[in-house]
Amino acid sequence: PPHLKMAVEKDPKNRWLFSREELVNSPSRADGVDADKELSYRQQAANMIHDMGQRLQVNQLCINSAIVYMHRFYMMHSFKAVHRQNIATASLFLAAKVEEQPRKLEYVAKISYSTLNRDVPALNDTTSEPYTKLVEEITYHELLLLQTLGFEVAVEHPHPHVVKCMNLVKTSRDLSQTAYFMAHNSLLLTTFCLEHPPALVACVCIHLACQWKQVEIPQSKDNMNWWEYICPSTTLEELNGNDAPKVWTVGPC
Repeated sequence: PPHLKMAVEKDPKNRWLFSREELVNSPSRADGVDADKELSYRQQAANMIHDMGQRLQVNQLCINSAIVYMHRFYMMHSFKAVHRQNIATASLFLAAKVEEQPRKLEYVAKISYSTLNRDVPALNDTTSEPYTKLVEEITYHELLLLQTLGFEVAVEHPHPHVVKCMNLVKTSRDLSQTAYFMAHNSLLLTTFCLEHPPALVACVCIHLACQWKQVEIPQSKDNMNWWEYICPSTTLEELNGNDAPKVWTVGPC
């Protein structure tokens, strides 16, 4: 497929980073899905992964990796061709293995079913046709996901960069938590993980957290700005000019 070829031909370090033009010309857009609908589908899939992850009691790293897998998958495939619910479940099933938090296929299938069908009885009969079909779908879509990712399952996240910076500059716990929350929000609500390297995403999250809390982090004794510790090539002008969605600035409950 042409989109798969595009990913393979990229520089390995930037294989999963895409330009605005590439995002606008995603497989879903080519398939007639408009921009708002595609973003909505991504958000729905990400929230399903988050919900399932909590019910499966896996850690946040596992949930974050699964969401990134999903975002990357839909730069190669259309939402019309592969249903988001199938990829959400497969992404979490795979991420749980990668992040050494494996969950049995039977358990994942039951949680997936109950997540999508909250008002019907649980899927307890493992000999039933619905159960058998669901297990087959998860297995099939996990393989499709792995093939699409080129078996490249290691993911770097912005969250460790946020923690590192906040520890270095010794900010308040409240500001640190807000920046970390925004890093998580960036996965749930945006395609930023497809557009920028994790260190830059971390800088944007910290910058937005400072704006939200009306806090200014002073320069260090070495006359260095805080962002230079994690992303030296970034400037304040770039952070101010960044088009990060305003929805990120909704504070934690």
